Amino acid sequence: MRATPTARLRILAFAIALIAQHAALAAPVPGPHAGLGRARERAWPGESPEAGARTLPRCGASPDGLAGALADHEARALNDPLPTPHSIDAGEIAVLEDDGTFFYTNKGNDVILDLESAARAFYRTHGDDYDFIAFYLASGHTTYLGSPTALASAFVVRNPTQGIGLDTFDDGREFGSTSRLQSMLSMNGIHLYADRPDSSAGPDDFSPLDFLAHELGHRWLAYVDVDSAGTPVPALLGRGYAHWNFFFDCDASVMEGCDWARLPADSFATDSVTVGYGALDLYLMGLASKAETDSFFVVNDPHDMNPPDIYVPYSIPAVGVGCNGRATWWHVSDIEGANGPRVPDAASAPHAFRMAVALVTARDSAASAADLAKLEAIRSQFPAYFEKATRYHGTIDLTLDSHAGRVCIAHQNLGDIESALQTRPVGARVSIAQGGIPIALDPGSVELFWRPAGGGAFDSVAFAPAGADSFAATFPAAGTFGTVEYYLHAASDSSGIDAFDPPSGPLAPYTFEVGPDLTPPVIVHVPVQAQGAARMPQTLIAKVTDNLGVDSVWVEFATDGGPAQSAAATSAGRDSFKVALGGGLASGQRLAYRFVARDASAAHGIATSSAGYDTLLVGRDWTLDFENGAEGMLHQIWWYSYRDAWHLTQEASSPPGGTAWKCGGGDSTAYPVHLDANLYLPVLTDIVPGTVVRFDHRYGLEQADAFYAWDGARLEISVDGGAFQALTPLAGYSHVLLHNSNPFVQGSPCWSGDSPAWRTETVDLTPYAGASARIRFRMLADDFTGGLGWFVDRVRVLYPGPTAAVAEVTPRISIGRPWPNPSGGSLRLAASLPRASDGEWSLYDLAGRRVATLWRGLLAAGRNDLSATLPPGLRSGLYFTQLNLGGRVASRDRIALVR
Repeated sequence: MRATPTARLRILAFAIALIAQHAALAAPVPGPHAGLGRARERAWPGESPEAGARTLPRCGASPDGLAGALADHEARALNDPLPTPHSIDAGEIAVLEDDGTFFYTNKGNDVILDLESAARAFYRTHGDDYDFIAFYLASGHTTYLGSPTALASAFVVRNPTQGIGLDTFDDGREFGSTSRLQSMLSMNGIHLYADRPDSSAGPDDFSPLDFLAHELGHRWLAYVDVDSAGTPVPALLGRGYAHWNFFFDCDASVMEGCDWARLPADSFATDSVTVGYGALDLYLMGLASKAETDSFFVVNDPHDMNPPDIYVPYSIPAVGVGCNGRATWWHVSDIEGANGPRVPDAASAPHAFRMAVALVTARDSAASAADLAKLEAIRSQFPAYFEKATRYHGTIDLTLDSHAGRVCIAHQNLGDIESALQTRPVGARVSIAQGGIPIALDPGSVELFWRPAGGGAFDSVAFAPAGADSFAATFPAAGTFGTVEYYLHAASDSSGIDAFDPPSGPLAPYTFEVGPDLTPPVIVHVPVQAQGAARMPQTLIAKVTDNLGVDSVWVEFATDGGPAQSAAATSAGRDSFKVALGGGLASGQRLAYRFVARDASAAHGIATSSAGYDTLLVGRDWTLDFENGAEGMLHQIWWYSYRDAWHLTQEASSPPGGTAWKCGGGDSTAYPVHLDANLYLPVLTDIVPGTVVRFDHRYGLEQADAFYAWDGARLEISVDGGAFQALTPLAGYSHVLLHNSNPFVQGSPCWSGDSPAWRTETVDLTPYAGASARIRFRMLADDFTGGLGWFVDRVRVLYPGPTAAVAEVTPRISIGRPWPNPSGGSLRLAASLPRASDGEWSLYDLAGRRVATLWRGLLAAGRNDLSATLPPGLRSGLYFTQLNLGGRVASRDRIALVR
């Protein structure tokens, strides 16, 4: 449910409305439309009638059921989905094998189908082409729907319709639907239904088709109040306030209620039940206009029941029940008075619908032929049933728009080589991402195609299997110096389903150079200009790449102008190398250093991270900018069952183009719900009066309004190992939490809403002088959808006195990385300079040829943000950018262009 007070509070409002309406019905309502004249019993989904009435399997649908389903899903610690080889489309039925996330057990040991997991599994192999999904379980399996007597239930996930008694809301994305899905039907085990789709035990009972129509009807039915002399009352509603009143003449609707015949002397009798959708149903479904809908009545003050029994508004419909009473008449205008007009009306509302039917099987289990046959009978007969039930006002399509699987190729493109006579191994992982229609890989189709650049036919080389999903081949010797082009191709066993790598195949192939290598390695490193003695040694990280290959990486350094030394850098992941320097250095000392890399060419090309040396000044102040890792920091949950979402990211940083911490989703996705995510700074042991913590952050968190927050972020501090308590920055917080929600309590100050940009916060630690303390960044998210998340960068611990000046070093050149990378055609670059300089930013291919000048001009002292559009004629592939300052190379970065 989205972050608006109306939508988020609709459950609470619904409960309040029930209480108010219950009280309003305790006495007759004056005016032309009398009320029921008696207190209405509250009947929750699945509740059985009072003594004397029959009990049958019931519907567990209720307007607040979706909130519970979402909350239960988000409270679970889900593992990654497992492969499901038995998930296929069997004709027009989607078979979904449990991937390990479909079922869970509640506190009462009841097994429940997790509709969010099941729906997302469905959408992994099908498009967003359906208004409804009906989930049946394989024989022998059941799901608990809130009551032992509840057989099936409906969950409305998206309601843009006004005037039907539901708020407008959209939770479709939670279930994998971006725009269309309206409702999900949890139909329970297929074995619980009669063998014939149209059969029932008697005239009062539901057939399997009736059950399906009933749950489908909950998309619009039955939630409306009526306006009784200015007061909304639920005179038409019965069980759970989501079904029709037993005493409502609803034309024998499948939504319960009866067809009442008026007899002489204010007497009435039921003559049919469960015939189809009634006239009012058609109006609320958008299938009939207000003008087409006649008045309807409710038997008011029923008495002298025949046969004698206790009947209440939520009694199960029955044929042949008589009573005395009086008719209270209502019209669509009374519904509009309480709920507003139906928007869209019948002239523009859809009359044709689409439903997918899914059969859920247990882990490692295929669908049985008997289950498929039984469900197919229901599926195939329902369209004709629905047309008749809607009096031929509506249609429904229960066919699947099945999507076949796709071929996936994963390959690390080849670097340059120096010998024209050298052959080389080449590998690829080739697999199938299955869809609703299963396919298989044709292993004989995996091939490599290559040629010298400049045109001509491609030669082919066959791959051979080299393990699970792995293939290997030998790239032939090029024979001559120059550029070589190549691409990979693989196909499935189904005609027309294949793939190229890169995706454009021969139109935009990979390339590599053959010949003497004169291009040195490219080193990207963000210098550390100052660090506190307590944080030494300092870890330094550099990204080193080379078109031919990296032979070795080391660091040259000197302390306080002393003799030069060197230390080998070790691998820190793909293309990254690290070293720790300066252990034991005291405040006031200086460490000069630079990274050096040698490539694997015959000429042994050398590159350095700086033309001179970068200088790290050791002082008292801490500097944590995360460009060189985040040692000493940790992140974890605090409150049981909640989740953590902190991670290092280059999605956004301060300044741009660097690394920051983020609590949220990856790749700009919304943060997960149900968070108690805590990011801890290292312990501070030497706090003195005047010590402050300063950091940059930006956030996008779910707020209720400009003052109250649904989700929030704040600082907390633990002193001398004690309990964490709120820590307030000098500028204060922006919001307070609206509700009690572990771990924050109602009224807790926090940041929420959207910060317009990065901002700097300062926290005074003077009250904690003399103590040891640990500070954490804590973010809470409730069980509803989120937003951008929380970014934290450039954390500094600043001490008072002369040592603080040590950290205020002379500004140096600081150049970020180009972004976005990969790029679709545009690039940006941030550069901070101590003084103005002529600059030129250029783009080169891997052979070292300049292919474009991206920017040229005067760069001012301070921060500069460069932007450029790459030439439209450039092919997809790898390039590198180079920024020259004052005619000297200042930075080089490799980028990928993807068009």
